[in-house]
Amino acid sequence: MRDPAAWSRLAKIALLAIAVASAGCGDLLQEPDTGIAKLPVRLEEVSGNGQTGTAGAPLPEPVRVRVLTDGGTGPRLWVEWTVIGGSGKVAPRNAFSDEDGIAETTWILGPEAGPQKIQAFVNGGLPMIFDATAGTE
Repeated sequence: MRDPAAWSRLAKIALLAIAVASAGCGDLLQEPDTGIAKLPVRLEEVSGNGQTGTAGAPLPEPVRVRVLTDGGTGPRLWVEWTVIGGSGKVAPRNAFSDEDGIAETTWILGPEAGPQKIQAFVNGGLPMIFDATAGTE
């Protein structure tokens, strides 16, 4: 394409596409396309951090967080649990917080001995990291 007019049209189309795509992004505290404001949230550790258990087995206590919003506790907010160190698993991987803002999961340690980590995450907040140590029987 050596036609300067064609390049100009192409540039205008590209800028228009970028403007249209950016218009839906909105403010970070607002859901795109809905206009519904997201709650500013944070997680608070309730229990389950620092446990020791047998490699390949569930920890003795569930891992629990409380979801907090500017208005108090955050009931019915989606919490995601993810293994970030070790090869264990969590069940459930996702859960809604209860009426007191509490969400919990069972952490099944990976088969190798040593330190392991999981995180809890709620949209709009920072993740909370939990540590455990897997040992041999």
